[in-house]
Amino acid sequence: MKAVHAWGVAVALSSLMSGGAYAADLLTKAPPVPYVDDDFWTRPYLFGDLGRTRLKEMGIDLGVTLGDEAVGNVSGGSKNATANAGQLWFGAKFDLEKLAGIHGGTVGFTLVDRFGRNLNTDADIPALQLTNEVFGRGNIPRLTQFYYSQLLFDDRLELKGGRLPVGSDFFFGLCEFINLTFCGGQPGNIQGGYIYNWPVSQWAGVAHYKLSPEFTLSVGVYDANPNYLTTSDPAIYMLPGIPASNPASGVLVPVELVWSPKAPLTGTWRLGGWYDSASSIDGGLPGITATIPGVGGVPGQTLGDQRGRYGFYESILQRLTVDGPDAQGWYTFLNTTVADHRTSYQDYQIALGFRHTGTFAWRPRDEVGFAVGTTHVNSAALSPNAGGNEIPLEAWYGWQATGWMNLKFDLQYVINPGGRGFNVAGVKTEDAWVYGLRTEVHF
Repeated sequence: MKAVHAWGVAVALSSLMSGGAYAADLLTKAPPVPYVDDDFWTRPYLFGDLGRTRLKEMGIDLGVTLGDEAVGNVSGGSKNATANAGQLWFGAKFDLEKLAGIHGGTVGFTLVDRFGRNLNTDADIPALQLTNEVFGRGNIPRLTQFYYSQLLFDDRLELKGGRLPVGSDFFFGLCEFINLTFCGGQPGNIQGGYIYNWPVSQWAGVAHYKLSPEFTLSVGVYDANPNYLTTSDPAIYMLPGIPASNPASGVLVPVELVWSPKAPLTGTWRLGGWYDSASSIDGGLPGITATIPGVGGVPGQTLGDQRGRYGFYESILQRLTVDGPDAQGWYTFLNTTVADHRTSYQDYQIALGFRHTGTFAWRPRDEVGFAVGTTHVNSAALSPNAGGNEIPLEAWYGWQATGWMNLKFDLQYVINPGGRGFNVAGVKTEDAWVYGLRTEVHF
């Protein structure tokens, strides 16, 4: 894997020299254009088709993508620093109807190898959310998906089982910004101690049932075992092993209702919640036997004497306008997550963002995006940031440099990093200005 890491760094450096960098928490979307010809600048894959169109017709869909984020701060933290992080993603789907005559059967496999460093750590920015979101869960290759999916009852019911990240079937699914506030599954952003976003997977079973063409009800059961986070046991992080659990840690159960309005103004509206049967408290809250005193006539409570933790969320992804034949137009997203205040250090997060494709007539596939959000620190937290809100703002310009490479020029402004701007030593820090370059390359 050292060679892979070196190749990732080489591509990142070449991207910087040419003016961009990109990565994502969920690098699973297809290249932006279909395969038409073999022109180097317009084809969707760097190395050309290589027979993959023929393989897809046979039922084998393969993809390899490299994403990279290069970021640096000019304020915030204790020093100015730069950091680079990214991931190499390999995915394969096998259509069993084409391969074996099994209608509605699919086998999926995804392996993700991450590399790089965390800007928040290198610059001592006390932010709650990563300013280069692709960093995390170890610089190792991880088995992110390994599952079997079966459609039943005229394709209205999908049953899916195997090693799955919860964000593949629930929560907000896009990652077009570099600040983690605006990227991927929001519940996992603020409850990462037990809701594991990409690239971590766990043994799980999921059911999706179409109540109607526009409404889908989903339920999942995930093995809530913290040992899936291991970076030392390849039988778990790279192979479909079953980690030991001592003591037993219970299950995570998300439930979600999805409304998908149809064309021309397509969208995905999600309303859901989750329950985790483990009893634990985020670091920074009072201990297992500590008591929160009553306030304003409300009785106090002892933390740790109740089992389980929960939360609720909504996620709206909506196209607003149709400005051209090739996905040109505006879209918006609005995400809100509220977590159990008894057990959560970060107890809510809100994010609002916009993107426009085809901003300039002569660049129909270029894009602009901007977003604002907030993450709240539990008022009961044993921290000088208790009760505070971290407020990131982010804007970027996306340049579709070739058919196979997308570059984004990015700027973030993080107000009150950590909630009130205090670092671990209780020292007040500046708001953070962070510049970034993001690159995605489809091979």
